[in-house]
Amino acid sequence: MSKKQILALFVCSLVPWTVGNGLLPLLPVYAKQMVADSAASGYYLAFSYFALAVGAIAAGWLSDKFKRRKMPLIIAGLASIPIAWLMGRVGNIWSLSLLTAGVWFFGGLVLALAGILAGLSARKNERGKIYGILSLTNGLGAFIGGLATGFIVDRWGYPIMFSAVAVFLLLLPLAGIFLKEKEVEQGQGEGGLPKKKLILGKSFYLLFSASLVISIAYFVIVLGRSLLMSDLGFGAFAISSTMAIGSIIAVPIPLLMGWLSDRTGRKIYLDLGYLACMASLFVLAISSSLLHFYMVSILQSLFFGVNATVGNALVIDLVPKESLGKGLSLFGATNWIGGVLGFSGAGYALKSFGIIPTFMIGLSLPIIAIVLLILIRPEAREHETI
Repeated sequence: MSKKQILALFVCSLVPWTVGNGLLPLLPVYAKQMVADSAASGYYLAFSYFALAVGAIAAGWLSDKFKRRKMPLIIAGLASIPIAWLMGRVGNIWSLSLLTAGVWFFGGLVLALAGILAGLSARKNERGKIYGILSLTNGLGAFIGGLATGFIVDRWGYPIMFSAVAVFLLLLPLAGIFLKEKEVEQGQGEGGLPKKKLILGKSFYLLFSASLVISIAYFVIVLGRSLLMSDLGFGAFAISSTMAIGSIIAVPIPLLMGWLSDRTGRKIYLDLGYLACMASLFVLAISSSLLHFYMVSILQSLFFGVNATVGNALVIDLVPKESLGKGLSLFGATNWIGGVLGFSGAGYALKSFGIIPTFMIGLSLPIIAIVLLILIRPEAREHETI
């Protein structure tokens, strides 16, 4: 892959991760100011992540249907700018929910399209490395966004912070201009007739299920951490800084694991990532100081980066290239569907049962995900026809 393409994809991934990671720790607190309790905050974020999942799935449909990824990415970047600005000028939870869903929808679309372009452009022996490079945007974005948003809110308030986010989003369509579109020809059978459509296969759906289950646990951590820190009296900068510090410390690990997975296999590194998610939940259950929350965020970021890096590379290993758009977008959507289920479930559980029981329930989810991962057999690629 050319350096120009990698750089453009890097920026296109960095911008939504910076915005998303910068806003996410503060949104439950922002929503709570509008008379939203823990359950309502969870449902609000769940709705936003439903829109994110729809955006990711829509990217796969656009990619496979129209064979275009660059122009939809640019349009999505432009559309998100005024919506982000309006988020700082609403006065009720309903308007905030709709606007947040809009930004999250376009963010999911952009991230999925960037991932598809990366998958189509990368050679077989560099998939883990390329996704490892792109995974750096999650940690770097969390560092930039986490420090900037909390700092701005503490000094000038939420309206100014959302205005700054809108200006930052201008980078997205600008970087999209430099992307190179990658065409994929459909395979042909005998006599020049198109081959029958390929299915994704059993191993892909096991990976999809494992990623979905572990993502639910991830978002239990996200909501629980913000609300617990708010209840303990931490300010906006302290809450957002946990995402920033944790992510920047964990940045090199997914890149290393992506590189190693190209040489020694994928599943072992996904297992390690899932165990990091479990450890994050355990530490969160006993957290009371800022240092504890930093440790939670480091483990959480480590999992998310490994899942994005090695998980996407494993998807490319498992599915045929003709179905790559569908496979990558569906796999990417597991994060956001997990957000819907994790936020809504955690919000209800926190209100009904309290913090510790909620985190204890969440600890069972990584175990289920690891079992599903064990059942995957990458060497038996199911390129069956229907």
